[in-house]
Amino acid sequence: MAIYYAAVEGDPLDSGEGGHVYGTKKTIGTIKDENGVSRSMVFIGDEGYCAKCGSAGVITYGAGMADNRRMTDLVNGGRRQAVGGDIVLCKCATPPRIIAVYGCKFRIIDGGSATRSGIATNATGAISPAPQKSEAPRHIRWFYVRDAATGEPLCNRDYVANIGGAKQSGKTDGDGYAKIETDSGQSVEIHATFSSPRRMLKPYQGA
Repeated sequence: MAIYYAAVEGDPLDSGEGGHVYGTKKTIGTIKDENGVSRSMVFIGDEGYCAKCGSAGVITYGAGMADNRRMTDLVNGGRRQAVGGDIVLCKCATPPRIIAVYGCKFRIIDGGSATRSGIATNATGAISPAPQKSEAPRHIRWFYVRDAATGEPLCNRDYVANIGGAKQSGKTDGDGYAKIETDSGQSVEIHATFSSPRRMLKPYQGA
């Protein structure tokens, strides 16, 4: 499982100080940075400036995230969202990568399927996930499973999920997340399973 962050205007490039990506004139949404400043979302096809070679270039795919996990701009021709790790095609022999700094409130978890954490302001109705290639729509949700006493994640732990009366079993990943698939937005209950160590039981000896 990998985590990616949205690219927004002003995010730097790894080619050196001064490089950055541009905010698009066709913006359909903004994300607030840690100081509360709204920054335009950046999409594949927008541009960035590389200070190392002194040239501008088009932003294209470079991050390892699955394409169908990127948000799609339905207003401006179906552009895909850019994220940290994507590249700028400047004049450098090795294209620099975007370092996602200011859009970290918008997180994408890519574990084969993903959820989104964070909302792009003013993007309602303008952006939607790319359609999945399946016979029927599936709802994929990630749950963080932790120890109620210590707060620590229960990593690589077997679990049983109750989904509207139906049982689904699985194992949490290395970060304590459980992936649950349903046919609709049903309520889900998850129970982690534990095994007690084997030991000899001594019979009770009465007085």
